[in-house]
Amino acid sequence: MSNAFRFVGLMVCAMLLSSSCAFADSIDGTWCSERDHRQMTITGPDALLPGGRHITGDYSRHRFSFTIPMPDADAGRVMLLRLMGEMLMVSVIASSDGSAPSEPEHWKRCELTS
Repeated sequence: MSNAFRFVGLMVCAMLLSSSCAFADSIDGTWCSERDHRQMTITGPDALLPGGRHITGDYSRHRFSFTIPMPDADAGRVMLLRLMGEMLMVSVIASSDGSAPSEPEHWKRCELTS
C-alpha cells in the first residue's frame, strides 16, 4: 500500500508544479526596458505605460498590443509585445506603411525591492 501512497503523492506534486508554472507563464506583470529602465505594467487588457498613461489593449496570455496614444512621437502606430520566456518580453512598433517594424526592444521582469 505504501507504493500507492507514493504514486498519489507524486501525482499531486506534479499537478501543483505544473499549475504554478502555467500561472507564471504570462505577459502580466511589471516590465523594465533593458535599454533605458522605463517601466510598463500589464494586467490583462489594461496597461500602465512608461509615461504614466493607462490604456486598454488587445491581450492574450503571451501577447499584448495597443495603439500608441498622444503625445508620443509614435502616436497612432501599433506597439506589439510578445512574451519570449518567463523573464523576457520583446516589443516592436509596427510601421505606418505596413513594411518592416522597428528594431525590437527587450524588456525583463522588474526586480522587486523593499
